[in-house]
Parts: sequence; C-alpha cells; structure tokens
Amino acid sequence: MLEPHAVRRWGRPVGLDYFDKLAEAAVKEAIQQQLANGKRPSGRTVPPDARQILRLKSRGRVTEIDAEKRVRQAIERLRERKDIKAPNTPNADWGLVDQSPPSTPKS
Repeated sequence: MLEPHAVRRWGRPVGLDYFDKLAEAAVKEAIQQQLANGKRPSGRTVPPDARQILRLKSRGRVTEIDAEKRVRQAIERLRERKDIKAPNTPNADWGLVDQSPPSTPKS
C-alpha cells in the first residue's frame, strides 16, 4: 500500500514534499502533452513521459528509480482525488478530470 504522507515522530502527518508535488504536475503535463500531440495517453505512455518530465524539472536531483517511485505514487494520489481518469488497464485512455463547475446554459 502506498502512503502519500509520512508521519513525524510526534504523530503529525508531514505534507507532500516539493518533488512529490512536482511529480503530480509532471503526470498532468504528460497527459496534456500527449493529447496536444494527438496521441492517446494510457498506462503504457504516461508514466515514462512523466518520469522524463520530472527528471528534467528537478534538474537531476531525482534519480531514475526515485522518479519512477514518485510518479507511481503521484498517479495513485491523483486517482484517489479524482484529478485524473486513469483506469488500471494498460491500454485504456487516460485524461484529466475537469474540476470547473458546469456552466449553466442561458435560455
């Protein structure tokens, strides 16, 4: 089970660190880039692109193994918060969930 929050020794949860937030942004950016390029974002294509984006944005301060772990955890957090639509099947289409309230049509 992946836990997004560490616990300090006095019991209070610690928030996400800079690289965890960067990983979430990298996942969203990878989905947006693939949609903009006319490609289908899926479980096979988004994680590698997100890892590459995370490594670039972190300016080499994140190793490849750490980037893989952080991207996997970021995907799980985004799924739980329903910020992305990411089915577990490898070829299913992924997408960003629109968080804006629906506009009411004027009659």
